[in-house]
Amino acid sequence: MSSRWLEVSVEADLESADAVAELFARFGYQQGVAVFHPVKQDPDGEHAALDPATPVRVTTYLPLDEHVDATVESLRQALWHLSLLGTVGELQLRTLAEEDWAEAWKQHFPVTRIGHRLVIRPSWLSYTPHADDVVIDLDPGMAFGTGLHPTTQHCLMWIERIIRPGDIVLDAGAGSGILSIAALKLGAAFVTAIELDPVASDVLRANLARNGVLERATVHVGDVTRDLHEREAYDLVLANIVARVLIDAAPRLVRAARPGASIILSGIIASAEEDVRARYRKLGAEVVERRQDGDWVSLLLSRTRP
Repeated sequence: MSSRWLEVSVEADLESADAVAELFARFGYQQGVAVFHPVKQDPDGEHAALDPATPVRVTTYLPLDEHVDATVESLRQALWHLSLLGTVGELQLRTLAEEDWAEAWKQHFPVTRIGHRLVIRPSWLSYTPHADDVVIDLDPGMAFGTGLHPTTQHCLMWIERIIRPGDIVLDAGAGSGILSIAALKLGAAFVTAIELDPVASDVLRANLARNGVLERATVHVGDVTRDLHEREAYDLVLANIVARVLIDAAPRLVRAARPGASIILSGIIASAEEDVRARYRKLGAEVVERRQDGDWVSLLLSRTRP
């Protein structure tokens, strides 16, 4: 693991920002991307709204290793092509030490309410919950998943609506553990969380423990495209990854779901949606609902046949 990091940022117009975010997700560490939308509001702080006239800032982080120069060059070339279709600024680079890398995320991670009851509270901020709040105390550390990205929010809203007491849940590509924790706090009996990166899996365990649900979860370090072997074991399957991995892992993810179980797929760029749908349809999982925010699409499916 690198002790130094390269912060990679670019400013783009609103229409181009989603495409830049999808590009950065391909190269950034743990597919982590921060999108900072400019907000305008009255002088007294009221009536906040997105400011379409101000560029959106998109940021990701790369480990400073032997591959970083080639990665940066690939990003420059891809951004040049995107600039032909919209307004995309120059790539901006900044070297950070390990501790600065971690702190850089925190300044853009507020307390966030999602759905009717879920509240994401960064571990370093205070929050007084309302009577019906389900609070997730989170420190994403070196893992992806703060609850701010639309794909994560889509998953959380569906989990809040469809989880049933006693459900057995699979969280494939669990990242910071935010989806696992939400499922457990909303009534799931047990979660199996699979995470490829061993450092992120340590963050995942710490967040499960911080929320008092570690004893109802098992964390596996593994690749969901190769290391998932359960058959018809889960009432709910969660996979917030990227379209390519969702397609590669489809046979294992569908097989892991019980007939009639729900499967939530997220992290899909709109141009790849039909490929994901077709792959899962062929395996016996039909889309029953979709959500879209910009170019990001999430799908709720049901396993309709063995």
